[in-house]
Amino acid sequence: MIFTSGYWVILKSLSDSSKIDEDFLNEWKLHLQCQHNAWSNFTSLIPLFGITQNPVTKNYMVVMMYAFNGSLRNNLSILKYNPNDKFRNLWDISRQLNAIHSLNLVHGDFHDGNLLYLTENILLVSDFGLCRLVSQPNKNDEICGVIPYIAPEVLRGKPYTKAADIYSFGIIMWEMTSGIPAYCDVPHDLNICLNICRGDRPEIIKGTMPEYVELMERCWDNEPEKRPTAKELANTFDEWNKKYPMEEDEEKRIPVPDNEPEIKCHPKSCSTSRIFVSSVKLNEILSGKTDILDEDLDNCMVTVIEHQL
Repeated sequence: MIFTSGYWVILKSLSDSSKIDEDFLNEWKLHLQCQHNAWSNFTSLIPLFGITQNPVTKNYMVVMMYAFNGSLRNNLSILKYNPNDKFRNLWDISRQLNAIHSLNLVHGDFHDGNLLYLTENILLVSDFGLCRLVSQPNKNDEICGVIPYIAPEVLRGKPYTKAADIYSFGIIMWEMTSGIPAYCDVPHDLNICLNICRGDRPEIIKGTMPEYVELMERCWDNEPEKRPTAKELANTFDEWNKKYPMEEDEEKRIPVPDNEPEIKCHPKSCSTSRIFVSSVKLNEILSGKTDILDEDLDNCMVTVIEHQL
């Protein structure tokens, strides 16, 4: 992290620049395309300034604005005590998602770890490593992501669509009412994938606004065509943000208590994107052609994705 031209930036270094390939270049090309489209629609993504080179190692480095306040996952507790924040946050990220979708692209890895707070009240979308055209199939037919945010149809091997991003958005909506990551208390194994495909969703938090619940349930509907568009979400949250404005006066905001219980996640839960390899097995179990075996539970994910940066 360095300070330059009035900005704190982070340098993400490619450890071996001799391995630069089309995928590496495509990620940053798509990031810039989405960034420019977001700006033209009066919103933003995590700003990408360009690519530079280490004068000593000759490795290339991507220059991005540094998000001091961390990810949404690290700040969920704040939303428990300042609930109106969620309307502003969701308005912001729905507009950013709409900027991506309007280019006929999908984000492909939309989860709370890829949503970063540039300031205490500005939440921005980041990480375009799995971003691609809607018509572009998964590389090597692989399904990548963080299980709680992967849409059921994607888990079953169907193409990733804009509606799959919307499913992820619905899970994020739930997290903003619960203050905890979705399904963090259970193993992220084949069982949770089966439950998601069968229609299981996180339990609605008592006291959640009925209109909010209705929209959230539409987002995570098992049928992709029943989910709203990013544009519809942006319009709705624009209205709710005006009706329930975020408290920006620091003296009136409620801080997270020092004795706030630590979120305890199951040791076999995982918040990092991985490769899911059991779509065939999943479909066989769901169709009744085979039973689930103990060894299937831990073998549905093969590896943590090694990002090139």
